[in-house]
Amino acid sequence: MRLNKTFVVGILLILIGIAWALLLDGIGMLEWLLLLSGIVLGIIAGLVQRWAVARQRLGLITPGKKRLWIIGVIVMLVIVKVAINVFIPSYLATSNSGIYLSIVYAIGGLLLGHALYLRFNPCLSQQS
Repeated sequence: MRLNKTFVVGILLILIGIAWALLLDGIGMLEWLLLLSGIVLGIIAGLVQRWAVARQRLGLITPGKKRLWIIGVIVMLVIVKVAINVFIPSYLATSNSGIYLSIVYAIGGLLLGHALYLRFNPCLSQQS
């Protein structure tokens, strides 16, 4: 099995995030669960983005609508992550390191979502 570069970079970001989180003192069980939620939300966002790219390549939507989907998903990801940080206050929401760590996990999840879509839709990965 050949590993997708996007998958490798996503995994590397998550591994870097794990190492970084282990170096921080304020990371408890709640923070680990919030970081996991960032990965899951990122994966969902990545899947939706790749779905939009596939639909545009098949001629089912216009390039403008594809762009709207991609940007809209990023905006929704940010809104949901901010809402989680507001409603579930934690070290991640109150420290600069925690905020950046959350971003690393969300981007890692986003890249994993892109790679997962390509893994289950091999026709699209050949066109990439």
